[in-house]
Amino acid sequence: MGNELEEQIEEVAKLIVNCKRLVVFTGAGINTESGMPDLRSPGGIWSKFNPDDLTHQKNIRDPEARRRNWQMLSIFRMVDSVEPNPAHYAITELDRMGKLDCVITQNVDGLHQKAGVPEEKVIELHGTARWVKCLSCHRRYPMEEIAKRLQAGEAKTVCSYCGGILKSATISFGEAMPAAETAEAERRSRSCDLMLVVGSSLAVYPAAYMPVYAVESGAKLAIINVGDTPMDRYATVCIAEKAGVAMSKIVERAKSKMA
Repeated sequence: MGNELEEQIEEVAKLIVNCKRLVVFTGAGINTESGMPDLRSPGGIWSKFNPDDLTHQKNIRDPEARRRNWQMLSIFRMVDSVEPNPAHYAITELDRMGKLDCVITQNVDGLHQKAGVPEEKVIELHGTARWVKCLSCHRRYPMEEIAKRLQAGEAKTVCSYCGGILKSATISFGEAMPAAETAEAERRSRSCDLMLVVGSSLAVYPAAYMPVYAVESGAKLAIINVGDTPMDRYATVCIAEKAGVAMSKIVERAKSKMA
């Protein structure tokens, strides 16, 4: 491990030890070590689908668009077989150490919960691919149940109770962010004294405002992301390293300081 990275890990570990309320903000970059496909890079999910076909409005009015939407969701169904990586488990360890206030995530895979972070401590700003919702009666179905219906040859998947249109419980292009989750994420961001960004380019708004709210309210900011972000200049530390590598070392160092 190079001297610069060693110093950065030491600095983030100190920030964690000294903080009273830590919020972790995660994006797609935390999942690449779990084998999840990236979204925006060449060859990523959005290069395989036209985002215009996946808007909330088109999904409602165009049956063919809904069919393509379900094709995309078949990619997201791989979350059933994907396991958390060392970065997810490191965040879980922060909770066990009594440091974690919450995780605010842009991801829809449920890997934080799978790694052991309590459900009530995970705020999913972009919804979840683990569930499907009816747009009429708002009933929810496990994604696995709907997947089985599609695999069995059901041509048009609708709500079993009211016949309404079903869509994944993820937030589509053109769909409003979940009001309760967004408000709670802002509240937690403004009340933390340290925000740790892991694996996010901070390019998708309004989710990317959360580190802004934290800094505006006086919190320190640390960023672990392979690429640059718009918030780098406001961060106390920026680590350009894979999430699993950096987070494992940071938590190990923080634990040793708290022993």
